[in-house]
Amino acid sequence: MDCIESLEALIQKLNQSDTSNHGKLIKQINIPISDFEAHASWSDKGYTRNCVYRCDQYELILLCWDKDASTAIHGHDGQKCWVYQIEGQISEIRYEKFESGDLFETNRVELNPGKLTFMNNAMGYHKLTNDTDGRAMTLHAYVLPINSCEYYCDDAQDFKSKELDYDTVVSDSLVEQ
Repeated sequence: MDCIESLEALIQKLNQSDTSNHGKLIKQINIPISDFEAHASWSDKGYTRNCVYRCDQYELILLCWDKDASTAIHGHDGQKCWVYQIEGQISEIRYEKFESGDLFETNRVELNPGKLTFMNNAMGYHKLTNDTDGRAMTLHAYVLPINSCEYYCDDAQDFKSKELDYDTVVSDSLVEQ
């Protein structure tokens, strides 16, 4: 199989494919950072979620990470999620939950540009942290789109549900609602 070398080509191939093949297509990504820069927005308060493309079958979200930004420990509401590292270095820390509700770390990996990771609810929970001494970017591909997720609330020492939104949305021509 050939590499997918542009965001436009990825969207076209995903649109022409059954969702059961989306993982195979995402594994072929070799997209330069320049394809993502037009979709990037930044915040010094953590990370931004930028919707690049959304339809009934999948969504592509560009996360732009400020220095030291991290997600809460979270699940994926039953959806499959691939994370493609574009720029910088992100650590992925995976967790499982004991019946008591306590969390324990099961795995930790460093994602460098070009690296891909996969997560779903059967694998537990994860947290992503920008380890770069500066900004980082990741592309998150969800099959199906994700509207909410469970996240670990440190204050409550328990999981809560959160509705997800975007910091930016690409023009209506790319986002189907």
